[in-house]
Amino acid sequence: MTNDIRRTLIFCLASALSLAACGRSLPFPGLTPDEVFAVGLAEREQENWSQAAEAFDFALFSPGFNRGSEARLLLADAQFEQELYIESRSQYVRVIERWPADTVAVWAALGVCRSLASLSPITERDQTFTKQARLSCRQVAADFAGLVIGLRASQLADEMNLKLAEQDYQTGRHYLKRKLWDSALVYLEGVWTEYPETEWAPWALYQMIEAFGEIGYQSDVETTRDVLLEDYADSEPAQLLLADGNP
Repeated sequence: MTNDIRRTLIFCLASALSLAACGRSLPFPGLTPDEVFAVGLAEREQENWSQAAEAFDFALFSPGFNRGSEARLLLADAQFEQELYIESRSQYVRVIERWPADTVAVWAALGVCRSLASLSPITERDQTFTKQARLSCRQVAADFAGLVIGLRASQLADEMNLKLAEQDYQTGRHYLKRKLWDSALVYLEGVWTEYPETEWAPWALYQMIEAFGEIGYQSDVETTRDVLLEDYADSEPAQLLLADGNP
């Protein structure tokens, strides 16, 4: 390698470290870190999330910048708005870990909850993110009960809970259609016992009546019918049961 080539490579590496690699201009020439942060706020106001994220990220790594907690939280928010939920969750977690006693940690906790909830897939897919979201949101709801943050987290936790109940109900129905009664009952009973407050619980009881009837468990049919009519009297499944002539 010639000396000229070596010097060129060294120059490029040095330039890259200063964000001006090999002819690239600085993203915010002539601006101080605080001025770049102000640019990010202005872009955020206009909902230009990509530009806002770039500004906050640049400010974070600028020497002498002393609004790191706020900038990282806003960076996470901008990533969330771009639907970069894995990235936003990571940034929110860093806020909580770095500034646990700061007020930004409160909003970051809700951000983790919201990011995980946004990662929750349709019911036909693996619900790992849904379960993580439910746990995270329940913790935030408990920590900030009665506050707007807590109420929003509680709402998201309920949505995740409903989705998990629906998945188990649909799995039970899947086995029911294939006349795999025991497997169907495992999931349907789980919906009733684990998610009794959801709209899927009375439907699970309604389907359980069919499954118990098919395998000849008449006493369980009667018990399940009584639970449905007593605990969920106003539900659609209960009305269907009555319409079918099963008082």
